[in-house]
Amino acid sequence: MKISLEKKIIIGFILNLFVVFAIAGVFILRINKNRNPELDNSLNWIEISLIFLSLILLTVVYFIIRSQLRAKNRSQELLLENKQLLQSIIDNTSSPIFIKKINGEYLLINKEFESLFKITNQEIIGKTDHDFLPPNVADAYRNTDFEVVKALKELKTEEVIEQTDGKHTYIAVKFPLHDSFNRIYAIGGIFTDISERKKLEESFTAAEKFFTMSVDMMIISSMERFVKVNPAVSKTLGYSEEELLRKNFLEFTHPDDIEITKKEVQKLQTGAASIKFENRYICKDGSIKWLVWSVFPEVKSGLLYAVASDITDKKEIENALNVANTFFYMSFDMFVVIKDENFVKVNPAFTRILGYDQQEIINKPFLSFIHPDDASIFMDGVKKLRISDSVVTHRVRERLKDGSYKWFDWTSTIDIHTGIIYAVARDVSELIANEESLKIANMFFDMAFDILTVAKEEHFIKINPAFTKTLGYNQYDMDRIKFIDLIHPDDKQTAGEILQRHLKGESVVNFRTRFLCKDGSFKWLDWNSNIDVKNGVFYSVARNVTELVELENEQQTAIENLYENEEKLRLIVENISEGIIVANADKKIIMANNMANEIFGIEEDDKISTNLSNHFELYFPDEKTIFPSQNLPMERALSGEVTTDVEIILWNPVAQEKKRVLISGRPLVDQNNTVVAAVVTIKDISKYKQMEEDLKESESKYRQLIGFRKGNTDTML
Repeated sequence: MKISLEKKIIIGFILNLFVVFAIAGVFILRINKNRNPELDNSLNWIEISLIFLSLILLTVVYFIIRSQLRAKNRSQELLLENKQLLQSIIDNTSSPIFIKKINGEYLLINKEFESLFKITNQEIIGKTDHDFLPPNVADAYRNTDFEVVKALKELKTEEVIEQTDGKHTYIAVKFPLHDSFNRIYAIGGIFTDISERKKLEESFTAAEKFFTMSVDMMIISSMERFVKVNPAVSKTLGYSEEELLRKNFLEFTHPDDIEITKKEVQKLQTGAASIKFENRYICKDGSIKWLVWSVFPEVKSGLLYAVASDITDKKEIENALNVANTFFYMSFDMFVVIKDENFVKVNPAFTRILGYDQQEIINKPFLSFIHPDDASIFMDGVKKLRISDSVVTHRVRERLKDGSYKWFDWTSTIDIHTGIIYAVARDVSELIANEESLKIANMFFDMAFDILTVAKEEHFIKINPAFTKTLGYNQYDMDRIKFIDLIHPDDKQTAGEILQRHLKGESVVNFRTRFLCKDGSFKWLDWNSNIDVKNGVFYSVARNVTELVELENEQQTAIENLYENEEKLRLIVENISEGIIVANADKKIIMANNMANEIFGIEEDDKISTNLSNHFELYFPDEKTIFPSQNLPMERALSGEVTTDVEIILWNPVAQEKKRVLISGRPLVDQNNTVVAAVVTIKDISKYKQMEEDLKESESKYRQLIGFRKGNTDTML
């Protein structure tokens, strides 16, 4: 049985006490004068024996105390080494870690904690949360400390911490620490950053929904047939998804375009992209549609990622499509068996992905294939497996045969009896590369000019800022208002019909309705909607077309009024006895009435020239002096000058016919006072002039036959 240090010292003290008493008794016997002299010799031996025994006992006690002191010093050294080892381990973890007393004073933190809260280990020792955190945050942390103490077990909470690059979400695990008497003397905590994981999950879900809702045709295909299509393909071509996936896509191609399509596929097989390639597709109803394609090949997988638009009505429409490269990529999983830190077995996916053959991998250390910066992460996982954990996961970079690296997610377990590690890895390089793109896609949801909504159980459960900007409602308002109550009464029947079409299996539906704004007005919105029937969730995209609708109505009214006025004007012009011609700023005749056609002797308006000298010889009224063409009313009107009743003689040398006309010109100007056209009237006064000359001639004849006498008695002869 083991005797403690304290008991050993007490026993030594008691034995020495007996020896001292014995020596004292001998001394008393010596001072007795009546003692027996024969006893002195015996007392001397007894006294010497007792002194020798006392020295032996003191020596034993000395060595016992010295050995215990050495053991204590060794224990303190080991304790210091263990403390330094613990500090080194937690400093090299990627998660912030702390240990604090029950009263809240910090005992220990690691470097990640120092970086997160901008305080060093030396500065934080003896301080509480209230010494370096805002009061509300410190109170919250302190409350969770109390809950851990009360529950006597670990507690997991989700906390948001503001950092220089924005807010980060952490899973905080707090747990009690017990002393040798199983009493809680401190609280430990570990923070794990899950911000990127949460954002990635949300972004991927949104990207998949927008793929489904896209009004453009989006397709993933092999070199021969479609692999995946979005609802817009079925809507455009009329085929069901099953019909599209079952046949070779050349069977849908117009016969005249099959050869050029084959040549384009051959180009894609070389890895070259196809941009704005046009061909015709045969729809299910037999009609033909022109499609413009943007296709990007992935040579490694043999897949084609394509976006197509219907350009039947407008072939030269601007191509604003971008091929989405955020489709989720998953390769074959890699399976490996590790023993004594060497690969003993790998599957073909491992060799195919990394590029090595079996001989280059088997019996080689797995650390030789891991990026040097990630080796400690893998080894930490192996240590956990060997200590207690049944399954560990970690993400590291593996070296390919060509010297490049790829990211892999590993899940490992161990057979404790044999020490063999079984691990599964998945290539996540593409996923990591696309994380930034997914973040941007999520930002586009908030930045979109179009209205984006998610609806469930008669409420919009998510709206983007464009919704608030257009209609005035925020998310708080929409949580309390049914979206059906915002639809114009005259459009509610349309909304009900849209819902029925969704329930019948139609994935994407386009419609136009009026929505009530927060200020009481209504706005016209064009919608594209989709439904997740399983979860009862609607995903919709809308655009404000109020101004477009109003403009269409105004244009229609203006067109009707213009047509009516044009008909009235034409009737008036055709029934005027004067010739009328209208020319634009380019000096081209755009209108001439029947009288003008008769004057020029030309029936087709576009054959009449604005320059009369091209049709007639022009003279002043004296019929001798040539009239300059630059002074014609048409020329002066196009220059902005008004002319009235300019008399000109028109001589037609072909018909040997002369006409005397009065010509007037008026310019037509726009709102900028720019001459855009000219109107000229031509009045044929040849008959009037002839009648005037005949009248003068008759008057002259009668004057010769008639005379008058002078004076009062004169009489007519």
